[in-house]
Amino acid sequence: MPLTWTLTICTYNRPHFLVETLRCALGQSRRPSEVVVVDASDAWEEHRDQMLEEFAAEWKTVTLVYVPAEVRSLTFQRNQALRLATSDIVFSLDDDIYLYPDAAEKVMAVYDADSDSEIAMVTGHFTDGPYQPSAKVEDSQASVPVHRSKLREWFESQLTLDSHFVPYGESVDMGPVPASVQHLNVHPSGLVNGGRTTFRRVFAVDSGWTELLRYYATHEDSDFSYRLSRFGRLVVAPDAGFFHADGNDSTASRFRINTIRVRNLLALHAVHSSNHMRSALRCLGSFAKFAGLYLAIDAAQKRFSFPTVRAYTYGIAQIPVFLFFPMKNFQQWYTELQERMYGNRYKS
Repeated sequence: MPLTWTLTICTYNRPHFLVETLRCALGQSRRPSEVVVVDASDAWEEHRDQMLEEFAAEWKTVTLVYVPAEVRSLTFQRNQALRLATSDIVFSLDDDIYLYPDAAEKVMAVYDADSDSEIAMVTGHFTDGPYQPSAKVEDSQASVPVHRSKLREWFESQLTLDSHFVPYGESVDMGPVPASVQHLNVHPSGLVNGGRTTFRRVFAVDSGWTELLRYYATHEDSDFSYRLSRFGRLVVAPDAGFFHADGNDSTASRFRINTIRVRNLLALHAVHSSNHMRSALRCLGSFAKFAGLYLAIDAAQKRFSFPTVRAYTYGIAQIPVFLFFPMKNFQQWYTELQERMYGNRYKS
């Protein structure tokens, strides 16, 4: 039997984005077998009824599961959606990710070819705006070459998603893709973020997202994809086009955002690492590197309060607290710390 896929979406007070995300998903050349929406909005029933009416004809062949969030938190909502999904493959997308018409077909072709389940996760390519579903993804990737100095290229190479995340064990395998998919346009991928996550459900059901990151959950995707990389390869299908319609950039200060980043990373190591001394040394090296890099970057951008440098320096000072003197009930302590620091701003 051919593999099936479920679209899972977590949303909060954004039906205007959700309706377009569903329109793109239901218009795929390879359609989902089901759609699961976990809505944290107070008016979730109103939003559900809007989607039922908007796509009434589609729900005759695609199952819709639309439920209220048990906990208003991205990680909890994603796990709730994962528990409700029944297909072989799960597309876990943000509520503002528009798929190009053949994106699911391109992604599913990789899973279909991977008969031995050597691949745990397939991601696609984020295109530049505006969203043009009639355009080919390779056309959207074409751009005027940008000439950068070697120094700038080196700086940018140090600021990737993989560089910011400190692994708990071995690095993600970046070797050649499995032989079964080498005839496709597929390449090794590092960690995956940005709402373009697809994965084999069977690998995720026992791990899921770390609910310790309850509010502003930066690093939650890196953590999830890293732990899935222990089950199989992470790959990218660059012909599968994804468009991020909103981006939802935070209005919080740089110091606050980066303090959250280092605290979340330390909390993840506290619960997932089997060797806290190794984690401490790795985090120390990473935070020291970023403090040094941002000393130059903050100065170059005239941020003379050095917010990012201060955040990473603060992170170094917190390493013993998180990794060597954990609280009796660490999860409760960290949840309460997030509550005190982030408040209502990050609960969505």
